[in-house]
Amino acid sequence: MKEEIRVFAEKARKFEDAARYFAEKEVYDLAGFHIEQALQLYIKFILAKELGYFPRVHSLTKLFQELGKLDESFKEFYEEKEIVLKDIEDAYILSRYFPRIYSKKEIEEMMRSLEEFKRRFEKWLSID
Repeated sequence: MKEEIRVFAEKARKFEDAARYFAEKEVYDLAGFHIEQALQLYIKFILAKELGYFPRVHSLTKLFQELGKLDESFKEFYEEKEIVLKDIEDAYILSRYFPRIYSKKEIEEMMRSLEEFKRRFEKWLSID
């Protein structure tokens, strides 16, 4: 099981790298999609590592609700960043199926939120 959990962290890093690549190329819809995927997989990594399972959902809101059961600080982060986290969550659908155009500023804010998540929850993201 440990190796399967490790895959979440590795894929999350790859999606994060892809988000940076697309942001540099000014392909902001795909950057937003990849930011969402990275955050989703970082969360699923934490849940799988700590609880032995993760919900089979794509909703960041629902995933953060699960994280909140582990530690109040996850709930606090979500409440602080709710607007941008919902924008990131929307990027999963909108960047794939609708002609949604993202700005550089939007993507930069999404990326800052992803980076802050990683900084604040670094201890939860370690691979034992």
